[in-house]
Amino acid sequence: MIELLHGKVAIKHPTFVVIECAGVGYGVQVSARTGELIPEAGNEITLLTHLIVREDAMLLFGFIDEQEKELFLKMIEVNGVGPKLAQRILSSVSPGDLLSMIAREDKASLSKIKGVGKKTVEQLVLSLKDKAAALAATGDAAETIVLSSAEQEAILALHTLGVKDQPAKDAVKKAVEVLGAGTDVARLIPEALKYI
Repeated sequence: MIELLHGKVAIKHPTFVVIECAGVGYGVQVSARTGELIPEAGNEITLLTHLIVREDAMLLFGFIDEQEKELFLKMIEVNGVGPKLAQRILSSVSPGDLLSMIAREDKASLSKIKGVGKKTVEQLVLSLKDKAAALAATGDAAETIVLSSAEQEAILALHTLGVKDQPAKDAVKKAVEVLGAGTDVARLIPEALKYI
């Protein structure tokens, strides 16, 4: 199994990179979040990886940190969640935010993630609720646990508009400072857009 790649970025796209290692270019599928953190072509990078072998293809998925990889591996064990959907989920929301939603059983926020239907939401919560706290301990999820449901929804709405993860969180945080805690999502989104 290929567990890690260290080499130079040869090609970079939002959710796909080619890493050159000892003269061999490895095509790696990544989440949009990981894609944002990968340096431009010519720079060195280390990615944790997971290889999925199928009859018709070998797919290599890359992760910027251990928490993202562990969450990906747990998600693909869930009935109805394949690697492509897991990658799409991790592109839409950070691992910490996703774990927070699962731990709180925030099905409304989870169902707003593109490509995730009601049945998949139920499966994710049922399968990962107990594991969410343990996975959260491997990363920076502790800070996201304090986000309210309205704040989570506002962040997801900004993601839908194409705003990247950290700028969306920062904008919502500023909006909460201005409007106060407990503000509903309908007021949070327009206020947060002022800080993008």
